[in-house]
Amino acid sequence: MGIPNLLRFLKPFIEPVHINKYAGKRVGIDAYSWLHKGAYSCSMELCMDPKSTAARRYISYFMHHINLLRHYKVVPVVVFDGCSMPCKAATDNKRQRKRELSLNIAKEKLKQGNTAAAVDQFRKAVRITPSMAYQLIQILRSENVEFVVAPYEADAQLAYLTTLDADQGGIAAVVTEDSDLIAYCCPAIIFKMDRFGNGEEFTMERTLKTEKDGLSFRDFDQQLFTGMCVLAGCDFLPSISGIGTKRAYSMISKYKDINCVVSNLKLDKRYSMPDDYADSLWKTLAVFNHARVFDVKSKSLKHLKPLDKQYLTYLDGDLDILGPALSPSIARGIAEGHLNPITMKAFDHYSRIISPIDFLDTSAFDIANKRGSQEISTQKSCITIFSSQENNENMIVDEISSDGKKCKKGVLALGKFVLQKQSTRVEGDEVELKNIPENNPFKKRKLPIGKGQEMGQNELLIDLQDEESILLCSSSQESNHTIKNTKQLSFSQEDYDEPSLLVNEVPITVCSSFTRHSVKSMPNKIVSKRQTILKRSMDKTNKKLTRNGCVDKDFSICLP
Repeated sequence: MGIPNLLRFLKPFIEPVHINKYAGKRVGIDAYSWLHKGAYSCSMELCMDPKSTAARRYISYFMHHINLLRHYKVVPVVVFDGCSMPCKAATDNKRQRKRELSLNIAKEKLKQGNTAAAVDQFRKAVRITPSMAYQLIQILRSENVEFVVAPYEADAQLAYLTTLDADQGGIAAVVTEDSDLIAYCCPAIIFKMDRFGNGEEFTMERTLKTEKDGLSFRDFDQQLFTGMCVLAGCDFLPSISGIGTKRAYSMISKYKDINCVVSNLKLDKRYSMPDDYADSLWKTLAVFNHARVFDVKSKSLKHLKPLDKQYLTYLDGDLDILGPALSPSIARGIAEGHLNPITMKAFDHYSRIISPIDFLDTSAFDIANKRGSQEISTQKSCITIFSSQENNENMIVDEISSDGKKCKKGVLALGKFVLQKQSTRVEGDEVELKNIPENNPFKKRKLPIGKGQEMGQNELLIDLQDEESILLCSSSQESNHTIKNTKQLSFSQEDYDEPSLLVNEVPITVCSSFTRHSVKSMPNKIVSKRQTILKRSMDKTNKKLTRNGCVDKDFSICLP
């Protein structure tokens, strides 16, 4: 991706930078460069099971960097790639074949048990699709992050935004991993930005005005600089065999005219230049200067720069090389993220709704969907999600907090979790103390006076078990912590034949399905069993009282 070895060649002109340099300014983000880097962490999942939750980790990577920029008061403007350019078809086909080959190798390595080698091949096989980009768009929209989907190349769209003022939607710099942005002569580009905001900055002004390590671009204008990049090879046109960045620089520096360079290359027997190379070269230069982009103000397509007669002659009226023309409605639908830039059709309904939810832990949604609850407790999410209403363009943003607080009302309108009618909130999710049944074993009890009887051990145990089931119904972290720190009851087993029931922890995922309603509607056979055990216990107690003439108190309750 990009121009081979260009960054290494221009290293003397690249300086370290931190993103806080652009605090208070708008910075463009090459979305696909971050998506590719984020996809490395879940490459195998994306290739084998793209609908799984683990395959959404690239969104977490992306949003971390977005939040990093916002932390330093930088306004991010995310730009996505659109449809492929016609002149890039050969490059795209070549890359697709490589990805398919890597995928086959990865599957073979996985069958052999060589996971490390398989993951390495899966990373080469990952392809960022419009559907993946659309899933991210939903998060950006709900987070109020500005974005635009380019009709074709995101690089051209970013280069266009650098020519605008900030009040017109312009940007001061671009964050990317694609060296093609240099060929577009963007004024400031940040490469290799890490998760802390450190990166490497290239500025066109510094490069054209300084001389370092024997390199000087003082005699270059932007057209010559772009010509050097194209001669070195790019996505639109491969270089001539034997011509790299250094050779292209030396020839441009020597002749200072692109036509003269092409003529000398044709005469030089060391190089084998195709017959149509000169024509392809000028068409590629036309793409870097006049590619079609989306104009935010007019909501339609326009050229990156106004076409001049020189390039019109080379194009010979074939303007589709710059990107086929699109109607304003189609161009706007793509730019706003409503239409798939490849198929020109709206994203399917399921994809629109399920994508943000797949990124989250949906176990709480499953429970709430069955009961009609309008509030859901979460623990590990740090993003916001949206729910669509009657009109797809009218969104209600719902927030999931990272500290275990509850979602705002309306989250269940998402996707397959949509409830046709909002039901009343189920009270079983949290049980207040005032609603705990009277058989609370931790409540101090008085023994019956004058009856010579004592509460049976098994009765107390069963009451405790029932109470434990109710108390554990809360799905919050506080209840779980309290239960884990509760001491168990200890009983003496000397005089009792019936086995005691141990009070164990019950997983929250199981307990969350119990409510006071379900406890009240327990099967009659459980009540009958309880009465049988109670009767046996009382009989044994009466026998002991008859034999000893006193009440045995051989058990104790250990409270926390």
